[in-house]
Amino acid sequence: MKNIFLGGVLAGLVLFIWGAVAHMLLPLGSMGMQELPHSTSVTYALDLALEEPGLYVFPWMDEEKGLSREALAEWKEDYKDGPVGMILYRPAGGDPMATKLFVTQALTDLAAGFIAAILLYFTCLGFVGRLLFVTALGVFSWLTSSVPLWNWYGYPGEMILAAGIEMIIGWFLAGLVLAAVGGRRIAAGN
Repeated sequence: MKNIFLGGVLAGLVLFIWGAVAHMLLPLGSMGMQELPHSTSVTYALDLALEEPGLYVFPWMDEEKGLSREALAEWKEDYKDGPVGMILYRPAGGDPMATKLFVTQALTDLAAGFIAAILLYFTCLGFVGRLLFVTALGVFSWLTSSVPLWNWYGYPGEMILAAGIEMIIGWFLAGLVLAAVGGRRIAAGN
């Protein structure tokens, strides 16, 4: 149990520190993003059109119309004609470096570190096996969370690549810690 707690804390800290380096010192945090042209005009129009914060998708498949063939055909035609997109909108600004954001990220990374340590505890792998196991968690999380955003919603490939680099390197580094601290120790002769 001590290995799970210590490994989880250390892995979470490594993930948090790596995330800070990846976003603040390396270009990974902004890959695939670009400045919005005519942002003053666009944000003025958004302020007029939208009142609530949310993720707005266009064209929208209106489920209230039902999923009839006609409604689906209309939506597909609108989708083919374009434009297609999403707008993440918050009418009120805020501090982009608010303490709350860092605390939330740190707690999320600690929770992920604990989950990895718990999973690793149930293995009987040696150091390299534990390292590869934890690194595979990073690959798994990227493949199941980021790649679908590129596939289905058209997120920029550079952004998805950056997310993969961040996740895989982060989990490799966490894996180094967990391989040394976490998991069951293999008995001599096994």
